[in-house]
Amino acid sequence: MKGRMLFPFIAGTFMLTGQAFAQQYTFLSMDVQCPATAAASECPAGLTPGQVAAQTSARGINARGDVVGFYVAGGRQHGFLMKDRQYTSLDFPIQGVRGTIANGTNARGEIVGQYVLPVQVKDASGRDLPEDSPLYCPPNLPSPPNPANTADPACIKGFYYWHGKFSTVMFPITFDENGQPHKHPGAIAQRISADGDIYGCLHDHDLGMSMFGAAWTRFGAFSLTFNGGELSDPMAIPMSMNNGGTPGAGQTIIGFFTNMLNQQHGYLVRNGMLESYDPTAATTVTAIWDINASQQFVGTYRESGEAAAKRHAFLQRLDDSAPITFDFICQESAGCAGAPFGTVAFATVAFGLNPQGVIVGQYVLVSGGAPHGFVAIPRDMN
Repeated sequence: MKGRMLFPFIAGTFMLTGQAFAQQYTFLSMDVQCPATAAASECPAGLTPGQVAAQTSARGINARGDVVGFYVAGGRQHGFLMKDRQYTSLDFPIQGVRGTIANGTNARGEIVGQYVLPVQVKDASGRDLPEDSPLYCPPNLPSPPNPANTADPACIKGFYYWHGKFSTVMFPITFDENGQPHKHPGAIAQRISADGDIYGCLHDHDLGMSMFGAAWTRFGAFSLTFNGGELSDPMAIPMSMNNGGTPGAGQTIIGFFTNMLNQQHGYLVRNGMLESYDPTAATTVTAIWDINASQQFVGTYRESGEAAAKRHAFLQRLDDSAPITFDFICQESAGCAGAPFGTVAFATVAFGLNPQGVIVGQYVLVSGGAPHGFVAIPRDMN
């Protein structure tokens, strides 16, 4: 389904009223919506004319300015692509799918993300599905039980989308230090590079100790599991996630991991070595979410003493310069998601970055509030 865009987009067409700002970026708020004047058939899935999505998150942006992410309508997550001033809904084409998130896109228009299956442990013939089947989705039976609509993480599968066709992204069997094989029923595809390499994670029935950064490349599959090939050392890095990589020789892979003290840090993998990264000395939580070919990378962090849900965004260059840190500020005279001009968001997360340095992500106006998407355009592009 498609919905008409309500604003011109990206450099050359972007206009704002009001005073000039001294910030590094010009911010534009975005919420998936259907214009009141549109026909119902033109609306993004789950929306009616005049309706705005309950939540919007912008997750990735390519060199052409196309944006992908997800929105919530009718109590369900739908992926979206914003291209040529139109929203197109992206829902993985399987009956009963519980949610779809588009995470990344490249200049070719290839898109990757994740979807959540309905519970299914048998095939159409009544036979048990193997754990590595793309249809395998067991019921969530933790102790104590979660609500019925909470999926076992094995139900979260990665996807690849191009030219109108979806396929499932899963990781091959790996072997632990004892030589035992392990199937990995779950995966998240977070980013796709200009040359088609996919970065994300594999996981089993949790998003903790069984989650490892992973890469599906032209040269094979690599991971941060034991002897997974991403590091020179065979060591495993559990509770990790690859979120992007630079192309060609001298590749840098970025992501985040949680250490045994339950502290989350960003990381860079260069020359087979993993380096921990935090943008400030006071940082207690860091996630690196994307990197471009110029080796600029973006993410989010929280500092000591701040509320648990508090987040700030950052951009870092690999030249030892200080990171650029920022919070979303409403710069639209008509306001942003009901907040007036000049409002500073409670939490800001930078998820995506394109070659021109344009950043996309999400902001939350108040603690516990709904996320809204944003675009941050470097001032020298305006």
